[in-house]
Amino acid sequence: MGPIRRSSFLRLAFGAALAAAAAGGAAAQPANKTVYFLTWGGTVQQTLEKEGWGKKFTEATGYTVQLVPKATGPEIIAAAVAQKDNPQVDVVQSDLLPFLSGDDQGLFRPIDVKDIPNIAKLASVARINPNAIMTYGDVMAIIYNHEVFAQKKWAEPKAEWGELMRPEFRGSLVLPPVNTTYGLYGLITLARVHGGSEHEIGPGFDALKKLAPGIVEWPTTFARMGQFLQDGSAAVGFYSSSSAAEMARRGVPVKYVVPKPLFFTGTAAGIMKNAPNPEGAKAFLNWWISKEVMTFRAERYGNVTMNTEVTSNPIPIAALNEMQRVDYATVNARRADWIKVFEREVLPLK
Repeated sequence: MGPIRRSSFLRLAFGAALAAAAAGGAAAQPANKTVYFLTWGGTVQQTLEKEGWGKKFTEATGYTVQLVPKATGPEIIAAAVAQKDNPQVDVVQSDLLPFLSGDDQGLFRPIDVKDIPNIAKLASVARINPNAIMTYGDVMAIIYNHEVFAQKKWAEPKAEWGELMRPEFRGSLVLPPVNTTYGLYGLITLARVHGGSEHEIGPGFDALKKLAPGIVEWPTTFARMGQFLQDGSAAVGFYSSSSAAEMARRGVPVKYVVPKPLFFTGTAAGIMKNAPNPEGAKAFLNWWISKEVMTFRAERYGNVTMNTEVTSNPIPIAALNEMQRVDYATVNARRADWIKVFEREVLPLK
């Protein structure tokens, strides 16, 4: 489908960006020179736009990248599913769990090292299946406002997941909801702390029900969580270590601990089947997983990157062998039911 037939969608999805370009007098790029990247805003948008890596991509390849941002992994994949029969984006990146659910629906095309040579530089764990690669990931952490802890004379959290259940944290907790990927990890984590697992999730819901009356908010993004931790209306949260580090860089008075067993949340990427710009998509994905870009992500945002040439990962890739294994197929199969239970039995308790 040519650019004229796609115009109404592009006006809706990218109107703000196109208007900004027009205001600056920039000529519109030919459709086959623009790569549309459906993923989060947040640190990805900061990387590409504010920190100049989008321009570096253009300099390296001749293509331009246009971000199509969403707030959460499920929203990213829902947007991709909505355009399955008429794709308007080229590359999709989200949390691993929702990405796999999208792959189950036939969203993505096979990718090969012949087209994306930097795949050969990735750790073996990064090659999820023929249609997906893991670009980077994060370890889950307990995040806390150290100023509030000092004022209340609370002991700093131990590196144990059971610390989330401490009674003094009642009225000071922020946890991601179960309809987000991090919320699912929180549910599974609490289930395992109390003798269950993703195969026996009941103990996790029992723990959430105990915590719910003392929850300040169920934020869906780290930025929203950071707001509560910054103003002191919350003191303890559950999110990724890289998000905690970014909060601290933005002036939020937080520290974090990474409890054992380690939980790793992966980020997956792939190319839309029948993407409007498949050659540009290959060029972008190859560039995105390069040593240069992934080194920046590791050093600036604390991501555990999958490129084996990166020497500044916050933890070695080999450490993934020690991390908790999650049965992703089971989680995706039961996810919708768990969300219903959460909304019906946990949310009303707040």
